[in-house]
Amino acid sequence: MAESIVASSVKWIGSILIQEANILFDVADQVRGLQQELEEMQQYLQDADKKHEKEELICVLIRQITKLAYDAEDVIDMYVLNAQAKSEESWIFRFACFMRSAPKMYEVGKHIYETREKVKNTIEKLNNYGLRKIHEVEGFRRLHHRRPERRSYYYDNFEFVVGLEKDMQKLLLEVLIGERNSHIKVLSIVGMGGCGKTTLARKLYNHPCTQKCFMNCMAWVSISQEWDTRHVLSEILRKVGGPVRRTKETSELHAKLNVEELMDKLYNILKENLYLVVLDDVWRKEALEQLLPALPWGSINSGSKIIITTRNQKIIQSHQNIQQNLYVRKPRPLSEEEGWDLLNKLALSRHKSCSTESFERLGKEMLKKCGGLPLAIVALAGILNTRESIGEWQQVSDTVRSRVMEGTYTDTCTSVQDLLALSYEDLPYDLKPCFLYLGVFPEDCQIAAGMLTRMWIAEGLVGTPNQEMSQEDVALQCLEELSHRFMIQVVPTNFKGAIKAFHLHDLLRDLCIKKSKEESFLQVYTAGSSDQDAIHASLLKIQPRRAALHSSITFPTQDSNLRSLVLLTKSSSLHNTYASKALDLRIVHQNFKLLRLLNLWGIKTASGNLRKLLTLDYRNIDSDNSVPIIIPNIFGKFVQLRHLFLPVHSPLRLEQLQLSCMSNLQILWGVRCNGGSDWFAREVPKLSTSLKKLKVIVTTEKDLKAAFNCPSLTSGRLHTFHCEWSDGVALQLANPIFSHNQYLHKLVLVGKLQVNRLSFILPPNLVILELKDSNLENEDPMVAAGALPHLKLLKLTNSFLGTVFSCKDDSFPMLEELYLASLPKLNIWEVQTGALPCLKKLVIIKCGMLHMFPLGLPFVTTLQQLECFGVPQEFVQKAEECGWSRQSLRLPHNFEAIIEQSDTPVDFSSISKLYEQLIAGGFLSNKTQASSPKYWVVKGNDIYYNSFMLYAPCLSLAECHPFKDISLDNCWEWSQIEESEGALITVGKLKSAPFSNKCFYVGGEFDAGNLSPEITYEIAFVIKVPLSASERCLKAARSYFSYAPGTSHAEELMLVDKQKDVWIELVVGEFMTSSASFDQTLYFRLAGIESGFEIRGVVIRAVQKSV
Repeated sequence: MAESIVASSVKWIGSILIQEANILFDVADQVRGLQQELEEMQQYLQDADKKHEKEELICVLIRQITKLAYDAEDVIDMYVLNAQAKSEESWIFRFACFMRSAPKMYEVGKHIYETREKVKNTIEKLNNYGLRKIHEVEGFRRLHHRRPERRSYYYDNFEFVVGLEKDMQKLLLEVLIGERNSHIKVLSIVGMGGCGKTTLARKLYNHPCTQKCFMNCMAWVSISQEWDTRHVLSEILRKVGGPVRRTKETSELHAKLNVEELMDKLYNILKENLYLVVLDDVWRKEALEQLLPALPWGSINSGSKIIITTRNQKIIQSHQNIQQNLYVRKPRPLSEEEGWDLLNKLALSRHKSCSTESFERLGKEMLKKCGGLPLAIVALAGILNTRESIGEWQQVSDTVRSRVMEGTYTDTCTSVQDLLALSYEDLPYDLKPCFLYLGVFPEDCQIAAGMLTRMWIAEGLVGTPNQEMSQEDVALQCLEELSHRFMIQVVPTNFKGAIKAFHLHDLLRDLCIKKSKEESFLQVYTAGSSDQDAIHASLLKIQPRRAALHSSITFPTQDSNLRSLVLLTKSSSLHNTYASKALDLRIVHQNFKLLRLLNLWGIKTASGNLRKLLTLDYRNIDSDNSVPIIIPNIFGKFVQLRHLFLPVHSPLRLEQLQLSCMSNLQILWGVRCNGGSDWFAREVPKLSTSLKKLKVIVTTEKDLKAAFNCPSLTSGRLHTFHCEWSDGVALQLANPIFSHNQYLHKLVLVGKLQVNRLSFILPPNLVILELKDSNLENEDPMVAAGALPHLKLLKLTNSFLGTVFSCKDDSFPMLEELYLASLPKLNIWEVQTGALPCLKKLVIIKCGMLHMFPLGLPFVTTLQQLECFGVPQEFVQKAEECGWSRQSLRLPHNFEAIIEQSDTPVDFSSISKLYEQLIAGGFLSNKTQASSPKYWVVKGNDIYYNSFMLYAPCLSLAECHPFKDISLDNCWEWSQIEESEGALITVGKLKSAPFSNKCFYVGGEFDAGNLSPEITYEIAFVIKVPLSASERCLKAARSYFSYAPGTSHAEELMLVDKQKDVWIELVVGEFMTSSASFDQTLYFRLAGIESGFEIRGVVIRAVQKSV
């Protein structure tokens, strides 16, 4: 760890010597000498790091080296800071102060000299301790040899989950037997960290049977040690209401409710439904005391389930009122064979040539130290994953034997902690600070890869090993290395296969925090932190240079040498505290003048006093869409600032924002110009040529012209440019140099284009191109874009008003993904043989006149995925004739005609949003009228199948014998209930009739032409059986349905063991649709119901059993 700190200091001092040459002129030789001596000292530290655990003297020396590196940065940074502050004064004032400041300059030189002497003495001690120099830097040597293959990530799937099958079967049975054993309400999965509690709960939650049983009334929330009751309740409310109303408006409505109101709202929704709520990672009994009152259980809601995962069984046992309704499951340890199976799949799967016998012997020997804990085995696999020879495995085995305590499954302080610590120590020196930096993020949060890598770079944690790789490339490779060692859990990847986001396991985060404290690397302040914690941190021999605030209002008041301050408030109580008022940041500029990174989330105002943070390197400001942000005129002072992110969607007042003085700026994202002043046109052309990413939003042609004259576009190294402009503005001319930009790889243009030729604004090396709202009339964008030799992704949305697209035989030589959306006049697309030779994915959305399928498209042999929505039926039929089945097209049957009836607006802006809406579902027509079923799709095997819910007003009621219709008004008692957030549905209750000895049937019919063909469907009545049914000894009901001639089905359904007074699904049967179901009608009815029965509706659901 000390090596990485010294390396960072060497790099920082080197950059300061270049950037501040004028300021450091008098002491440049001293500073350069200090840098060289630190570099020499660094060469000993790889050997020292390997021995510091065994030798206390070396451990003490390493702490001294760390402090020396920090001291060296401090003295130089303070010198530069004071010099920069004086440079802002008038020349008369500076001259008057010269004689007075001369002694201070001498003192700075003296401090540098003393620091150099200390470094020399330390080098001598390193020699005396017998430590050897290692001239080649390990981390850079590793990064020179990049792995070319595209990686798959272990945590993306469950194929490596072993040994949990029996636990899974038992728990699944307990979840689903509520009808026969209704007293079991709370299931608790108890065990030490790393035993698979969350994995087991997640598999149970996602199981198809569980999803089917609890329909849309399911919620998963992580509690952790820093839970916020209000946030947890809001999350459960958002999820159990079903996907139909998970909207921004609903979230804003919940934000206005207090805790008591949220509890009442949640309780009232859950008591009417069969629900499943998972409370994951509960640490304290107070969390359950505050949350359980909002979850109806016991006799109130028979059959619903609450699953709790916790490390401490006493938390569950402390609640006496749930003991009789409690089922506890402790995941068993993996057997030796199961452990080897998991280790083999993780650590040996890519070593095909390895002799399994020799590796198996060593592997099973090391597994004895794991105690059957899955996380311990994964940690061991992460260490072994970088070893390919039997000799290297033997070395790891020797280390494990000496360093890891014998695994006992019930002892929480043994094997898993030792193995995780060993996996940290096994990291290359340059990865250790990158891993510890993950501690700045709150527990159980999803970490965005882009934000993290930018913060790494701003902190100086990432080097540049050669000219072929940028710092961003190195940072992403470091992240992949952590994944390869199973130290992070990757969530999604982008179309290139790169990591987009990931999670950090609780125990690994605990290791981050623990090691960060030991190394004085990071101090985390949580809601439980106090002023004493801040004072304690300041009394450490080496003050932490980084601080993170998680749901805390305690600032690290004493750490004057702080380099990084991260304030993360989203989804936390601190966000609620500051969402409506300004955050007083005076303490920042008063105490932390050497800050290099400042990350602020969810604040309203950034104090103008931040102008004094002259060393700032990275700044991120964000808030939700409703919180206005005031950004004062301070950025011109941040000469070291490299990354500036502004919230695009929040109301933003720039107040003459100055950008021209930031000569080191590399990313400027989210600058919005609303017109009314000339500051944008004045400042943007002066931006530094070092800029690499730029996103601007303008409203006038003057500002648009200024954006395209940005020096970074014409003469710099900008590789990403995103520009949006208003409807009344059009791009007519662009700087001719722009089209010759060799560095621009990604271009996004949103707005009208009136250029003479599109090629004038398309640089030659583009990899990604997006054109939206371009409204091109006379030029086919396919011609200009097809000539780009390196283009891999093209998106055209509302960009063309013509009728013909043409792809010549040599066009798009590298294109892999093509998106065409909202092209209302396009009716011919010519694709010549030889065009699009690398195309893998084609998406076409809302091209209503495109009747003909391109004749050349079947010859594109690389095409793997074709998706089209909102195209004529002729296009789809021709695609099917060319070999694309409707399933491979991923088209829900007849969905275009179905959604035309929807009263929910459908977003066609992207395929992912469209799929999300179709899966979430929507009401057809007005949801409170008789002709208003609900429609959604079920995904199975990458195919989408239609499903429907017919509500009570869609059904009819009749007397069982004789079959004579009865007036609905006389028999039904209508009422409205809230099915999901904000969605009221009408339900019917059968009233008492004067002919009390009569039974009735409820039934209806449905056009089977809207059902997906060749798929199994099930029909289920959603009813509520009254408690009085038991008193009347009503034991059964009779069901009947017919789909086609010869497919009728009748069955007696037992009611005696069904849950009472709660909504349940009463399945009446299954049937298989045919390929020609368009002229069929589905009939169904449920007979034998009596007064008091409530009818919610009928579900006609695809059950994913295709032919």
